[in-house]
Amino acid sequence: MKRGRLFFSLTLLVALNAAPTFADDVAQQLASVVVDRFDDANQRVWNEGQIDSTEDRQWVVVGSKFAAKEGDVQYPRLAYVDSWPDALFGTNPNKLALKSLGVYAKFDRKGFNFYEVYPTKKDATGAVVPYGMPLPGIAKTIDIWVWGQNYNTTFEIHVRDYRGIPYVLKGGSLQFTGWKNVQIPIPASIPQTQPYLPHYQPLKLTKIVVRTDPEERVDGFYVYFDQFKVLTDMHQNPYDGRTLMDSDFISKYWSSNQTQGK
Repeated sequence: MKRGRLFFSLTLLVALNAAPTFADDVAQQLASVVVDRFDDANQRVWNEGQIDSTEDRQWVVVGSKFAAKEGDVQYPRLAYVDSWPDALFGTNPNKLALKSLGVYAKFDRKGFNFYEVYPTKKDATGAVVPYGMPLPGIAKTIDIWVWGQNYNTTFEIHVRDYRGIPYVLKGGSLQFTGWKNVQIPIPASIPQTQPYLPHYQPLKLTKIVVRTDPEERVDGFYVYFDQFKVLTDMHQNPYDGRTLMDSDFISKYWSSNQTQGK
Protein backbone atom coordinates (compact mmCIF):
# COMPACT_ATOMS: atom_id res chain seq x y z
CA MET A 1 0.00 0.00 0.00
CA LYS A 2 2.82 2.41 0.94
CA ARG A 3 4.62 1.56 -2.29
CA GLY A 4 1.43 2.37 -4.27
CA ARG A 5 1.03 5.74 -2.52
CA LEU A 6 4.69 6.55 -3.18
CA PHE A 7 4.32 5.73 -6.88
CA PHE A 8 1.20 7.92 -7.13
CA SER A 9 2.96 10.84 -5.39
CA LEU A 10 5.97 10.62 -7.68
CA THR A 11 3.72 10.46 -10.76
CA LEU A 12 1.77 13.53 -9.58
CA LEU A 13 4.99 15.43 -8.90
CA VAL A 14 6.35 14.69 -12.38
CA ALA A 15 3.06 15.72 -13.95
CA LEU A 16 3.00 19.04 -12.08
CA ASN A 17 6.59 19.82 -13.01
CA ALA A 18 5.91 19.01 -16.65
CA ALA A 19 2.67 20.99 -16.86
CA PRO A 20 4.14 24.42 -17.80
CA THR A 21 6.13 22.94 -20.70
CA PHE A 22 3.14 20.97 -21.96
CA ALA A 23 0.85 23.99 -21.73
CA ASP A 24 3.31 26.07 -23.74
CA ASP A 25 3.54 23.40 -26.44
CA VAL A 26 -0.22 23.15 -26.88
CA ALA A 27 -1.12 26.82 -26.49
CA GLN A 28 -3.78 27.77 -29.03
CA GLN A 29 -5.29 30.95 -30.41
CA LEU A 30 -8.28 29.72 -32.35
CA ALA A 31 -9.79 32.06 -34.93
CA SER A 32 -12.32 31.82 -37.75
CA VAL A 33 -10.61 33.21 -40.85
CA VAL A 34 -12.28 33.87 -44.21
CA VAL A 35 -10.02 32.50 -46.96
CA ASP A 36 -12.19 33.51 -49.95
CA ARG A 37 -15.56 35.23 -50.04
CA PHE A 38 -16.16 34.52 -53.76
CA ASP A 39 -17.36 38.12 -54.16
CA ASP A 40 -14.88 39.04 -56.90
CA ALA A 41 -14.01 37.15 -60.09
CA ASN A 42 -10.43 38.44 -60.22
CA GLN A 43 -9.25 38.65 -56.65
CA ARG A 44 -9.86 36.96 -53.37
CA VAL A 45 -10.61 38.94 -50.25
CA TRP A 46 -9.76 37.34 -46.95
CA ASN A 47 -9.84 38.51 -43.39
CA GLU A 48 -7.05 37.91 -40.91
CA GLY A 49 -6.81 39.73 -37.59
CA GLN A 50 -9.85 41.91 -38.43
CA ILE A 51 -8.00 43.29 -41.47
CA ASP A 52 -9.14 42.67 -45.04
CA SER A 53 -6.45 41.65 -47.53
CA THR A 54 -6.68 41.08 -51.28
CA GLU A 55 -4.77 38.98 -53.78
CA ASP A 56 -5.16 38.42 -57.51
CA ARG A 57 -6.61 35.00 -58.38
CA GLN A 58 -9.18 33.43 -60.68
CA TRP A 59 -11.23 30.26 -60.19
CA VAL A 60 -11.41 27.87 -63.15
CA VAL A 61 -13.62 24.83 -63.72
CA VAL A 62 -12.74 21.72 -65.77
CA GLY A 63 -14.96 18.69 -66.36
CA SER A 64 -14.14 15.02 -66.80
CA LYS A 65 -14.20 13.03 -70.05
CA PHE A 66 -17.93 13.14 -70.80
CA ALA A 67 -18.51 16.81 -70.01
CA ALA A 68 -21.09 18.06 -72.50
CA LYS A 69 -20.45 20.55 -75.29
CA GLU A 70 -23.30 22.32 -77.06
CA GLY A 71 -22.10 24.32 -80.04
CA ASP A 72 -19.40 26.65 -78.74
CA VAL A 73 -20.49 26.23 -75.10
CA GLN A 74 -18.33 23.85 -73.08
CA TYR A 75 -19.65 22.50 -69.78
CA PRO A 76 -19.24 22.80 -66.89
CA ARG A 77 -19.67 26.58 -66.79
CA LEU A 78 -18.62 28.90 -63.96
CA ALA A 79 -20.19 32.20 -62.93
CA TYR A 80 -20.30 34.66 -60.02
CA VAL A 81 -23.96 35.22 -59.18
CA ASP A 82 -25.85 37.72 -57.06
CA SER A 83 -26.87 35.28 -54.35
CA TRP A 84 -25.79 34.38 -50.83
CA PRO A 85 -26.98 32.42 -47.77
CA ASP A 86 -29.72 34.32 -45.93
CA ALA A 87 -28.39 32.85 -42.70
CA LEU A 88 -25.23 34.93 -43.19
CA PHE A 89 -26.39 38.20 -44.74
CA GLY A 90 -30.19 38.20 -44.71
CA THR A 91 -31.48 40.70 -47.26
CA ASN A 92 -28.07 42.42 -47.35
CA PRO A 93 -29.30 45.66 -45.71
CA ASN A 94 -25.84 47.23 -45.99
CA LYS A 95 -25.86 46.74 -49.77
CA LEU A 96 -22.54 44.90 -49.82
CA ALA A 97 -21.21 43.64 -53.16
CA LEU A 98 -22.08 40.03 -52.33
CA LYS A 99 -21.77 37.13 -54.74
CA SER A 100 -21.29 33.39 -54.69
CA LEU A 101 -19.41 31.06 -57.01
CA GLY A 102 -21.68 28.85 -59.12
CA VAL A 103 -21.10 25.93 -61.48
CA TYR A 104 -23.60 24.61 -64.04
CA ALA A 105 -22.60 21.11 -65.17
CA LYS A 106 -23.82 18.76 -67.90
CA PHE A 107 -22.46 15.41 -69.00
CA ASP A 108 -23.26 13.32 -72.08
CA ARG A 109 -23.87 10.12 -70.13
CA LYS A 110 -24.29 8.79 -66.63
CA GLY A 111 -21.27 7.40 -64.86
CA PHE A 112 -18.44 8.41 -62.56
CA ASN A 113 -18.43 11.99 -63.79
CA PHE A 114 -16.79 14.85 -61.95
CA TYR A 115 -15.58 18.41 -62.29
CA GLU A 116 -12.80 20.33 -60.58
CA VAL A 117 -12.90 23.98 -59.49
CA TYR A 118 -9.43 25.30 -58.75
CA PRO A 119 -7.75 28.67 -58.13
CA THR A 120 -5.25 30.09 -60.60
CA LYS A 121 -3.05 33.17 -60.84
CA LYS A 122 -0.51 34.66 -63.23
CA ASP A 123 3.13 33.68 -62.82
CA ALA A 124 6.14 35.90 -63.45
CA THR A 125 5.78 35.45 -67.22
CA GLY A 126 2.07 36.35 -67.21
CA ALA A 127 0.90 32.78 -67.83
CA VAL A 128 -2.15 31.59 -65.86
CA VAL A 129 -1.18 28.61 -63.70
CA PRO A 130 -2.83 26.60 -60.89
CA TYR A 131 -2.36 28.26 -57.53
CA GLY A 132 -2.21 26.55 -54.15
CA MET A 133 -4.13 28.95 -51.91
CA PRO A 134 -2.53 28.97 -48.42
CA LEU A 135 -4.72 28.28 -45.40
CA PRO A 136 -3.59 30.52 -42.50
CA GLY A 137 -2.30 29.17 -39.21
CA ILE A 138 -2.63 25.52 -38.27
CA ALA A 139 -5.99 24.75 -39.86
CA LYS A 140 -8.36 22.60 -37.80
CA THR A 141 -11.65 22.73 -39.72
CA ILE A 142 -12.80 23.89 -43.15
CA ASP A 143 -16.10 25.78 -43.07
CA ILE A 144 -17.91 26.44 -46.35
CA TRP A 145 -21.46 27.23 -47.46
CA VAL A 146 -22.78 25.03 -50.28
CA TRP A 147 -26.06 25.21 -52.22
CA GLY A 148 -27.44 21.88 -53.35
CA GLN A 149 -30.18 20.90 -55.82
CA ASN A 150 -30.88 17.51 -54.21
CA TYR A 151 -28.91 15.61 -56.85
CA ASN A 152 -27.04 12.51 -55.71
CA THR A 153 -23.59 14.09 -55.86
CA THR A 154 -20.71 14.55 -53.42
CA PHE A 155 -17.90 17.05 -53.03
CA GLU A 156 -14.32 17.08 -51.78
CA ILE A 157 -11.76 19.65 -50.73
CA HIS A 158 -8.22 18.90 -51.92
CA VAL A 159 -5.23 20.28 -50.01
CA ARG A 160 -1.45 19.86 -50.25
CA ASP A 161 1.09 19.97 -47.41
CA TYR A 162 4.48 21.71 -47.44
CA ARG A 163 6.16 18.54 -48.74
CA GLY A 164 3.90 18.51 -51.80
CA ILE A 165 1.80 15.54 -50.61
CA PRO A 166 -1.91 15.85 -51.58
CA TYR A 167 -4.87 14.98 -49.34
CA VAL A 168 -8.59 14.60 -50.05
CA LEU A 169 -11.02 15.90 -47.41
CA LYS A 170 -14.52 14.51 -47.90
CA GLY A 171 -17.24 17.16 -47.82
CA GLY A 172 -20.04 14.60 -48.05
CA SER A 173 -23.31 14.41 -49.95
CA LEU A 174 -24.87 17.32 -51.85
CA GLN A 175 -28.24 15.61 -51.80
CA PHE A 176 -30.02 18.46 -50.04
CA THR A 177 -31.93 21.57 -51.10
CA GLY A 178 -30.75 25.14 -50.71
CA TRP A 179 -27.85 26.54 -48.71
CA LYS A 180 -26.13 24.42 -46.09
CA ASN A 181 -23.12 25.14 -43.91
CA VAL A 182 -20.64 22.25 -44.20
CA GLN A 183 -17.76 21.77 -41.78
CA ILE A 184 -14.92 19.42 -42.65
CA PRO A 185 -12.37 18.45 -39.96
CA ILE A 186 -8.71 18.42 -40.97
CA PRO A 187 -6.93 15.36 -39.54
CA ALA A 188 -4.13 16.10 -37.08
CA SER A 189 -2.05 13.55 -39.00
CA ILE A 190 -1.58 16.05 -41.84
CA PRO A 191 1.64 17.94 -40.98
CA GLN A 192 1.45 21.72 -40.75
CA THR A 193 4.70 22.29 -38.82
CA GLN A 194 8.34 21.27 -39.17
CA PRO A 195 11.26 21.20 -36.69
CA TYR A 196 13.14 23.90 -38.63
CA LEU A 197 12.40 27.59 -39.02
CA PRO A 198 9.89 28.66 -40.04
CA HIS A 199 8.06 26.08 -37.92
CA TYR A 200 4.62 26.78 -39.34
CA GLN A 201 3.99 25.38 -42.82
CA PRO A 202 0.45 26.14 -44.01
CA LEU A 203 -1.66 23.77 -46.02
CA LYS A 204 -2.59 24.89 -49.52
CA LEU A 205 -6.05 24.57 -51.03
CA THR A 206 -5.65 23.14 -54.53
CA LYS A 207 -9.20 22.39 -55.72
CA ILE A 208 -12.83 21.58 -55.00
CA VAL A 209 -14.16 18.46 -56.71
CA VAL A 210 -17.81 17.55 -57.30
CA ARG A 211 -18.63 13.94 -58.26
CA THR A 212 -21.86 12.42 -59.57
CA ASP A 213 -23.32 9.11 -58.51
CA PRO A 214 -23.13 6.70 -61.51
CA GLU A 215 -26.93 6.28 -61.50
CA GLU A 216 -27.79 9.98 -61.13
CA ARG A 217 -29.09 12.01 -64.07
CA VAL A 218 -26.50 14.46 -65.44
CA ASP A 219 -28.41 16.50 -68.03
CA GLY A 220 -27.87 19.71 -66.09
CA PHE A 221 -27.41 20.59 -62.41
CA TYR A 222 -26.16 23.52 -60.33
CA VAL A 223 -23.91 23.85 -57.28
CA TYR A 224 -22.97 27.12 -55.55
CA PHE A 225 -20.24 27.90 -53.02
CA ASP A 226 -19.82 30.82 -50.64
CA GLN A 227 -17.74 31.97 -47.65
CA PHE A 228 -14.78 29.59 -47.60
CA LYS A 229 -13.41 29.80 -44.04
CA VAL A 230 -11.12 27.86 -41.74
CA LEU A 231 -11.15 27.45 -38.00
CA THR A 232 -7.44 27.72 -37.35
CA ASP A 233 -4.83 28.06 -34.62
CA MET A 234 -3.03 31.38 -35.14
CA HIS A 235 -0.75 30.98 -32.10
CA GLN A 236 2.98 31.14 -32.78
CA ASN A 237 5.56 30.66 -30.06
CA PRO A 238 7.83 33.73 -29.93
CA TYR A 239 11.59 33.49 -30.34
CA ASP A 240 14.41 36.01 -30.53
CA GLY A 241 15.19 36.97 -34.12
CA ARG A 242 11.85 36.06 -35.61
CA THR A 243 12.06 38.94 -38.13
CA LEU A 244 14.93 37.13 -39.84
CA MET A 245 12.35 34.78 -41.37
CA ASP A 246 10.08 37.56 -42.70
CA SER A 247 9.68 37.34 -46.47
CA ASP A 248 10.54 41.04 -46.93
CA PHE A 249 13.77 40.63 -44.95
CA ILE A 250 14.81 37.56 -46.93
CA SER A 251 14.01 39.27 -50.22
CA LYS A 252 16.05 42.32 -49.22
CA TYR A 253 19.23 40.41 -48.38
CA TRP A 254 19.00 37.09 -50.23
CA SER A 255 17.22 37.68 -53.53
CA SER A 256 19.01 36.38 -56.61
CA ASN A 257 19.72 39.91 -57.89
CA GLN A 258 21.13 41.09 -54.56
CA THR A 259 24.74 42.34 -54.82
CA GLN A 260 27.07 40.11 -52.80
CA GLY A 261 28.12 41.62 -49.48
CA LYS A 262 25.49 44.41 -49.61
